[in-house]
Amino acid sequence: MTGGFNRREPTNTVRIQKHPQVLEIFTRHNWMGFFEKFTGYDDEVAQEFSHSLTPHSRIHATILVRGLIIDLTPELISRVTTLPLGIPWRKKDKGDSQVAKRKFFLEGEEPTEDKNGVRRDTLPYPWSEVGYRLIKYISCEGRYSVVYGYHFRILEELRFGVETPNHQRLNIPYFLMQSLIDSSNKVKEGNSQQLARHGLIRILIKDALQNLKIPITWSIFRDLPAKDDIKTLTYDVSPSVSKEEAKQEEEDTKLDKDEMDEEEANTEEQDEAEEEEGEEKEDDDETEEKTKE
Repeated sequence: MTGGFNRREPTNTVRIQKHPQVLEIFTRHNWMGFFEKFTGYDDEVAQEFSHSLTPHSRIHATILVRGLIIDLTPELISRVTTLPLGIPWRKKDKGDSQVAKRKFFLEGEEPTEDKNGVRRDTLPYPWSEVGYRLIKYISCEGRYSVVYGYHFRILEELRFGVETPNHQRLNIPYFLMQSLIDSSNKVKEGNSQQLARHGLIRILIKDALQNLKIPITWSIFRDLPAKDDIKTLTYDVSPSVSKEEAKQEEEDTKLDKDEMDEEEANTEEQDEAEEEEGEEKEDDDETEEKTKE
């Protein structure tokens, strides 16, 4: 876990599968293909990626990591995640977020306001669980008990916007790109706890590796020393060994994924325990305040 918060995406969709209504919502909006792409991460590679990210604008950045060059754009993120491009938006658009929050709740639904947002456990089911997934995959906040204003922009679309054309939907790839840039800036400032989106970074690097003139596997790239360069590998990689590499990649991936899935299960149990502990503390604080009154 990075610092005091877990900002890595999940490595499987097991918890989603346990909630049929949640699964149905994400399937209806074609998000499951996106979630299923997250099968692992590497902390060291994620650090190098964030440190090397150079933004040129809100819609273009370049990354040079171990000799691999990536031109980062919302279009690239859309292609590798299968999420459509739509209307660009930012978490700082507070006015739109407040409107979305008001539209989201139906008559009779009474959420509990927190100083920072809405307590997630007071959202009607299945939206409390949908909110949890959005925090895990989209915002990577590392805090799971509160749904912030900007989350409601996505929740409102998921609840009522199933017929919305793709070009009129929220541009999630654009949002993810802004988040990668923000995370990179904070990591460069020395705030290592802000390192996030380890899974998305892996997806982007794997895509770039497969599009090289001579493709290189993730496991080979991951095992390179940090200061090494993939160009040195192009003389060693040939079609005659590609099957062996593919087999080794499959074996390495399975071992890594088994370990990460176990860590993910433990992390989610810890998340839930910490959330319950936080809610109990909030209840105790409220009781103490009423007693003082």
